[in-house]
Amino acid sequence: MSRFMRGLSVRGCGGWLLLAALACGCRPGAERLQQPASLPPPLPDAVGWPNWRGPNAAGIAAGGCRAMRFSPEAGVRWRVDVPGRGSSSPVVWDDYVFLTTALPGDEPPRLAVLCYRRADGQLLWQTEVGRAAGRTHAKNGYASATVATDGERVYSFFGSTGLFCHDLAGKQVWRAELGNLDHQWGTAASPVLCGDLVVQLCDAEQDSYVAGFEKASGKRVWRTPRPSYGCWTTPVLVEAPTGQGKRKELVINGTSSEDPDGRMVIAYDPADGRELWRVRGTTELVTPTLLVGDGLVYSTSGRNGPILAIRPGGDGDVTRTHVAWRRDRGGPYIPTGLCYRNRLFILNDAGVATCYDAASGEELWRGRLRGTFTASLVAADDRIYAVDERGTVSVFAAADRFELLAQNDMEERVLATPAIAGGDLFLRTESRLYCIAGAQAAEP
Repeated sequence: MSRFMRGLSVRGCGGWLLLAALACGCRPGAERLQQPASLPPPLPDAVGWPNWRGPNAAGIAAGGCRAMRFSPEAGVRWRVDVPGRGSSSPVVWDDYVFLTTALPGDEPPRLAVLCYRRADGQLLWQTEVGRAAGRTHAKNGYASATVATDGERVYSFFGSTGLFCHDLAGKQVWRAELGNLDHQWGTAASPVLCGDLVVQLCDAEQDSYVAGFEKASGKRVWRTPRPSYGCWTTPVLVEAPTGQGKRKELVINGTSSEDPDGRMVIAYDPADGRELWRVRGTTELVTPTLLVGDGLVYSTSGRNGPILAIRPGGDGDVTRTHVAWRRDRGGPYIPTGLCYRNRLFILNDAGVATCYDAASGEELWRGRLRGTFTASLVAADDRIYAVDERGTVSVFAAADRFELLAQNDMEERVLATPAIAGGDLFLRTESRLYCIAGAQAAEP
């Protein structure tokens, strides 16, 4: 018996039904669509996809991805029905795939963390954490933040309901109260792991802050107020050169402010929350996560807003000294782009894809994908995956000219950013989770 089955935990009123189904050898809602011999086995994967946008929040899978041409029926290793509603991304670690969801029925909805077996999509546990609190936007919902895992515990954020830690069997280890994080458009920042801490951005209409908590106990170590009335980005960790060597920086893209001079990127010391530097020049409402690469931090924000290339490692207001280049237009409102192969690939909500030279900001090409986009870009094997809201997965080349390689209709709405692990693409649609091996070859 696997260590996961030994620790099998089922929460909620449907637990006995699930246990009965497991005893009968059934997999509730899970479908294996092809015989294992017809698809290649998963690739060895030592890293997985442990948090929002994978390793280093970069959106890039170092181990590759074989998915090219597929559909809801073809090239799919398995698919499973997902209860409730959410736009959080899948997180893949070892034998497990984690999601969050807001369960239907009573209002406000019940919030839960889900765990599926990576091999076949079997639901291993479903642990409820409480009820949703505060307002949200119809597209955002209450389960938009993606979990983070270190392979020992799973950390999840549900706005005013709190920050949670579970073990790999689904047992709650701790809960951190975060206060009132109400915002008319809800919350969406995912937790970030840094050493022994889990860091959570808690921007709201009032009393915004960022805080660090002990991973083992949930004890708050530091809390730093932020001059912002809302932000839906996820912080990134950067190793920055300084005069004394290198230091870690926790960098957050944007602060909402009515004053244009109050809209900025801010870097903090992840050990104690002390502000290190700031760069002014973002738009008022910021959702995309920062991109990191080539010694720079790239900020994108707003509908056709600015793109900033920032040198980290500064001190104080470094707007005049540490901006390597700037473009006044071109930023996306919702999707996060990629810094990949010394290029910036940006996709806006309307489906306009643009490639820039990462060092200079020179525009290299512009192309168009049909559809409206909320999900962020991910990449592997010199290919970029873009999923529109109608469920079409477009694959285009990470190259110096626009080349559309494939388009795959999954026939259902998609808001969640996909994950890549072991050569497979993990895609959450409105009602299902897919593991896509994509063994079909590309057409010439």
